[in-house]
Amino acid sequence: MKEALKKAKWLKFIQKFRGYDKEVTKAFARSFNGHTVEVGDLKFTITENTIATATSLPQVGDRWFKNRGLEDQGWKNMLKNPGMDTSIFTKGIPVHVIKEEWTALLLLVQKFITCEGRFGTMYMYHARIMMNFMEGHAINLPYFLLASLKKMSSTVQKNVGHIEPHLYHHGFIRILIEDQLKNNNDTWEKFLVRNHFQEVTEASASSSPRIPKRSRRRKRDVAAQDPPIVETQETTQEEEEERDKTKKQKKDKGKTIVQESYPSPEPTVEEYSQTLADRLSQLQAAALSKKKQKEKQSAQQKSTSAQVRRSSRLKERMSVTKEKQSHFIDLGEGTPEKAPTQLDLESTPPREESPFQTEPQTEFDFEHSPRRTP
Repeated sequence: MKEALKKAKWLKFIQKFRGYDKEVTKAFARSFNGHTVEVGDLKFTITENTIATATSLPQVGDRWFKNRGLEDQGWKNMLKNPGMDTSIFTKGIPVHVIKEEWTALLLLVQKFITCEGRFGTMYMYHARIMMNFMEGHAINLPYFLLASLKKMSSTVQKNVGHIEPHLYHHGFIRILIEDQLKNNNDTWEKFLVRNHFQEVTEASASSSPRIPKRSRRRKRDVAAQDPPIVETQETTQEEEEERDKTKKQKKDKGKTIVQESYPSPEPTVEEYSQTLADRLSQLQAAALSKKKQKEKQSAQQKSTSAQVRRSSRLKERMSVTKEKQSHFIDLGEGTPEKAPTQLDLESTPPREESPFQTEPQTEFDFEHSPRRTP
C-alpha cells in the first residue's frame, strides 16, 4: 500500500497527520465562509492552491465531489464478484464483499480523507476516491477537500447549538494552520497557549512524545516470567482470626452486620507462675466438678418428675372409686350393715400420701330407722 500511495503522491500528505485539538476545529468551522477563516489571532485564506501547498497533493484529475453521480462502473473490479447485483445493498456495500487488497486502502480513505467513521461500509464517494489508484481515474483531491470543508462549515453554522456530530477533518485543519504558522516562524504549541485553547502544562504534555501503553497480555507475560518476591511474616492466631472475620463480612450481602468483640480476660499472677501441666490438671478438676454438679441436678429432676407422676395416678384412682359408689337400701332386718363404700374404704390398704396434696378424711353418718308398713 505504501508503494501505491507514493505512486499517487499521497504519501507525504498522510505522513503529516499528527493529532488535533477539537476546540480549534470548532473555531475553524464557525468562522470559515468558504474563502477566509479566522482562528484565534490567525487569519488566512483557503483555496485549492493553499491546500495543495500545505498537503503536498497534486492538482490533477477529475474535479469531483459527493453531489455528483458516479457513472463509471470501474469500481466494481474492487469486488470479489464484479458481476454481482449491487442494487440489493441499499445502505452501502459491506466490506466482506470487497477484495482484501482494497480493504486496507478503504480504511485509510475513511480515516484521513472522508473522516465519517463508518468503517464497515463502502459508499460511492469512497469508491470514487479509491479509483484514483486505477489507471485513467485520477481525482483532484485538493478540490474534494475544499468542498468538504465548505460543507462541514455550513452545516455547523446552521446547527449552532449542536455542532459536535458535524465536526470532522480535525487533523487536516491542523495541517492547514501549521503551514500558516510555519510561514510566521511560529509553532502549534505556542499558538494553542497564546489563544487560550490549552494551558501551558497541557500544551507541553501534548508536545511531549507519547509513551505507548503496555498491553494486558504483555503484563501477564512479564508477571509469569518474573514472579514477585513475597516476604514471609509470622502472624499470630489473633491476626488470622481477624482476617477470617473480615472475609466473612465481605461475603455477607445486604445489611451490614455489627459484631461485638469482648476483650479476653488477662491471666492473674498465679497463672503466670504455674507451669503448663499444673494449669491443665487444674482445668481438668474444674471440668469434673462441673460435670458432677450437672449429674446431681439431672438426678433431682428425675426424682421429682417420678413423684409427680405417682401422685397423679392416685388422684385418677380416687376419682374412679367415687364414681362407682352404689346406693344403699335399708330393709330394716337385723343390725344395719356397713355401706359398701365404707367397707371398701376400710378394707383397702392404706394409700401413700402424696408430697404435694393431702386428701381430706371423709366421715359417713347413716341413720337407720325401721321400715314402716301400712
